[in-house]
Amino acid sequence: MKLTRILCLLLLWAALPAQAAVYECQRGGETIYTNKSGSGCRAMKLSSIGSYTSDQRAYANSGSVSNTAPVRSSNVVRSSRSGTATERVSPQVQLQRDGGRLSILQRELENEQKALATAQRNLALGKANKGNAAHIASLEGAVKDRQENINALQKEISRM
Repeated sequence: MKLTRILCLLLLWAALPAQAAVYECQRGGETIYTNKSGSGCRAMKLSSIGSYTSDQRAYANSGSVSNTAPVRSSNVVRSSRSGTATERVSPQVQLQRDGGRLSILQRELENEQKALATAQRNLALGKANKGNAAHIASLEGAVKDRQENINALQKEISRM
């Protein structure tokens, strides 16, 4: 009985949300965030973590975001929003990342097109050899999967 109570208490304790203090520090002209206090640091008052939504209207209508002029340094753009600093990469770095992403997507598209050709050959061979219905159905499924992957990749590439 005591063991059960102890286990219940341990489980309840483990289920409590973890919280740690976060400090904003100025070091060498840079703003850093850490969980350790030091000279030039101030404790941050952070709200609890909420849920994510992809609805952009929720952000546009919140009124909590104030635009200020960003401060640029190297590859990072720093701006202040709602009293906290956020970091964004510079447009040049983002263009490099987008180019890398595009090349990866194009390679994936080429790989899927090759896999589709192979799947179509396998399906044709399976039908020519009059394989069993389950095997032919799995080959048709493989062709359909490849076609859906190609469509998804082409759609993603068109967004860029």
